[in-house]
Amino acid sequence: MFNKLGNIILASSSPRRLELLQNLGLKKIRIIKPMINEKNLLEKSSLKKSVRNIAIQKALYVRKSYKNFNDSTIIAGDTLVFRAGRILHKAESKDTVKTYLNYLSARRHKVYGGICIISKEGKIFSKVVITEIFFEKLEPVDISNKLLEEGIGKAGGYAIQGMASKFIRKIKGSYTNVVGLSIPEVYKIFKII
Repeated sequence: MFNKLGNIILASSSPRRLELLQNLGLKKIRIIKPMINEKNLLEKSSLKKSVRNIAIQKALYVRKSYKNFNDSTIIAGDTLVFRAGRILHKAESKDTVKTYLNYLSARRHKVYGGICIISKEGKIFSKVVITEIFFEKLEPVDISNKLLEEGIGKAGGYAIQGMASKFIRKIKGSYTNVVGLSIPEVYKIFKII
């Protein structure tokens, strides 16, 4: 089935997205980081629309910037973490990670995942996946230096597949969506390309 996809380009520098696609069985994935300003594409009124649009713009950036990839399938994704009217962007420091973790402690939040796949023929497929995450209550002793370091660069300030996994009480929806790309949805799109 994967033969019809041609070459695979991941429009992302996320090692987690790359690993998820490799686990799906894709080989020789070329990584190209899209240079777009994600915050300029956010629409406060619709997170679903925002996350879909950002994923589409990432894929289109790669498609337009690299003309010689007509035999390639381009895959892009975007992730937004949201709770109580607030988007928790990628944490840029340990202090931000700590603030985020305390904000998520003993509460439920949503992870919006946008997917865009452009086939070698140029057809655009997009999808939005929403996963609910329920955090345990975090005590000050739970927030270690390693946990803070791990959360830097992550939307919401945590990696579900890492140390933060011990605080996840319940998940409703796609686990891989929280990691970085909903693999069941990617696979469904591959089947119809």
